[in-house]
Amino acid sequence: MEVLELMHAKLNMARRVVKDFIRHYEGMEDAPRLEKSNFIMDEVNSYLQIEENLVFPFIRRTGMHQDIIDKLRPVHEQIEYVTEHAIMIHVDEPGGEYYNFMVQLDNLLDLIARLDEELVYPWARVHLSNEDQLYIATHLKGQMTHESLPSTGMTIY
Repeated sequence: MEVLELMHAKLNMARRVVKDFIRHYEGMEDAPRLEKSNFIMDEVNSYLQIEENLVFPFIRRTGMHQDIIDKLRPVHEQIEYVTEHAIMIHVDEPGGEYYNFMVQLDNLLDLIARLDEELVYPWARVHLSNEDQLYIATHLKGQMTHESLPSTGMTIY
């Protein structure tokens, strides 16, 4: 399923960047830390939006798989908590608080990847029609394309 491959690739990109950030944190200057942190937050938030806005509505529509959302939603909330609080802390916080938030984020992304593999992907393989997959994949590709375009400050109509 192309849509699952796209979702998997999107989440794995976020996971790789976080792991790389943690691995190189000590040797990074503040400016690259901040730049990479912004990228991480964008990638993580983008993935959460994919699940919340493109996948969860299809799960809800079946009317009998709310348990999947019930298991994922608390992890989403934890991720949102960590990212929101990490943003408020300077990247070189002396007590290592920012670094610790990034380690928490790494663990939460690993958990969401495992839950997706165990719950979301098997559900999608059974319940998403070809039209549903096309709808999600089209929106996913559009979101990914929009995210990859450089911001010029100009509005394109």
